[in-house]
Amino acid sequence: MDDPLPLPLLLQNKPSAYETDTKQSVETAHGTLHTFDAESQIAPSCPSFSGLRLYLDAITVNEEREILAEIEQFPFALAQSGKEKQHFGAKVNFNKRRMNAKDFHGLPRLAKWVEDRARKHIEADTTTDNPAMRALSTFKTTDYFTLRYSEKEGSNLDFHTDDRFGYGEAIIDLSLQSDSVLTFIRKRPGKDSVDCVRAALPARSIAFLYGDARFKWEHALLAYDISGTRTSVTLRTLSDELRTTEAGQDVLRRADQQIVPEP
Repeated sequence: MDDPLPLPLLLQNKPSAYETDTKQSVETAHGTLHTFDAESQIAPSCPSFSGLRLYLDAITVNEEREILAEIEQFPFALAQSGKEKQHFGAKVNFNKRRMNAKDFHGLPRLAKWVEDRARKHIEADTTTDNPAMRALSTFKTTDYFTLRYSEKEGSNLDFHTDDRFGYGEAIIDLSLQSDSVLTFIRKRPGKDSVDCVRAALPARSIAFLYGDARFKWEHALLAYDISGTRTSVTLRTLSDELRTTEAGQDVLRRADQQIVPEP
């Protein structure tokens, strides 16, 4: 298993319950810790953070059970950092800026179901801002990822920003089985410190990333925030650059096809 990348000093140890529950920032020598509030859809002590919408209880317990049963119909493969994965979508070489869709034949039916449920919550949210609606208006699932995390395996997702060449602005993520935390960081210019926003991800919640949270902040799921087993379904769409190409148009067409698991 790959070792996780070194964490910023601010996050070397798991923040305490006080630090993650309070709406006030926590100042340290290595940066400032903030908490995202799902009720107001902001990090109250960090007004510069934007681009995350979080919907709690976005699905029911019964729906979660049915979704997990559908997920189990497809095989998992080993992934980096102690995870298992299922991936349906074109293969993208981010370094060479190339896309290969020859093995992409469609998406599981869960892709459209999760996208539709996310749209329902976003469009009904009276606090949703115009940038979120613009990002949603151009979203069509072309890339489906299931990731399974295990506390026993020390699973984690290193800090990163999703590639801009391969993927468009909006990202939809559904959390299943256990609660976790999505952690965002942004380095302060010219300083060895960071701003950090911690957003609790309860099981059955849907997170929608766009704008600054997508492009200007790195995000991660840290090993100490994984309890038991966590499964997530992540949906992405093609970048504007790729969807205007002949290959991109082919991917958009293929994304309309439904993959049925082998008996």
